[in-house]
Amino acid sequence: MSGLPPPLQKLDPSRRVALLVGSLLLAQFLLMSLHARARSLGQSLPRTTLITLLQPIQTATDAVVTALVTVWRGYVDLRRVYVDNHRLREENDRLRLALVEREQEALDGRRLRDMLALKQSSPAPTVIANVIGGDGTPWFRQVTLDKGSLDGVQLNAPVVTPQGLVGRVVAVGPTASIVQTIADGQAGLGATLAVSRVNGELRGQNQPLCRLDNVPGLTEVNNGELVLTSGLDGVYPKGLIIGTVETVDRAAGAGVHRIFVRPAAPLERLEEVAVLPPMLRVTITESPRSLPPKSPAK
Repeated sequence: MSGLPPPLQKLDPSRRVALLVGSLLLAQFLLMSLHARARSLGQSLPRTTLITLLQPIQTATDAVVTALVTVWRGYVDLRRVYVDNHRLREENDRLRLALVEREQEALDGRRLRDMLALKQSSPAPTVIANVIGGDGTPWFRQVTLDKGSLDGVQLNAPVVTPQGLVGRVVAVGPTASIVQTIADGQAGLGATLAVSRVNGELRGQNQPLCRLDNVPGLTEVNNGELVLTSGLDGVYPKGLIIGTVETVDRAAGAGVHRIFVRPAAPLERLEEVAVLPPMLRVTITESPRSLPPKSPAK
């Protein structure tokens, strides 16, 4: 009995048996007492004991399950919010696209009405043409139209938009034509300041701004002043809007101003233009053929 505690090892076997039996009887008595007390309270001792032993496990399990349910509900709610946001974003994009389309239709309608009004107020025959090509610069120096001589377009015909002057026709084919805009570095025309009525020469610079030369330094010029065609060049009729004064490098005394003009026509985004009848008509005739020498009279 080496496994017994040292005090029990000193006892003889008969006493150890008696002590063991007494201990078992005492334990049974205690269990019976506890069971009887539990029954008096309407409970079962094994059940109470089991509940007591399982309570920590149940508490931990409930905490884990509660945490998992909370996380899952949060994920479900987050997923629902994501789906709703995605749906609202798509609906917003559709509405925005529809709004852009309606605005574009309104702009197209307004532009077409302006072109129709321009054609009705212009001398006949006025040709409405679409711009189908440019020279690739941010501001168009030359543009190609989808109308040519078969449509009534002629050389040196002024080209305008409802906003202002574009330029003149410099080449004509049967079904297409080329327009040199006033921004072209080779373009020049007579211009008049609307307030002072002083004439000058407008030159293109291959840049967004044109330059108005030969305006005397004694002339009062203000930013924003309107610049019109003078009609003195024989190409453009008098009174067409060219643009407005952007900046002025003022001269003193007998010098001349350097005036920079912003064209009124949207040269960087031309779509439709009106081709007016030309003031300067250019015709090409064949040189008369030399007559054969007369034979001497016989």
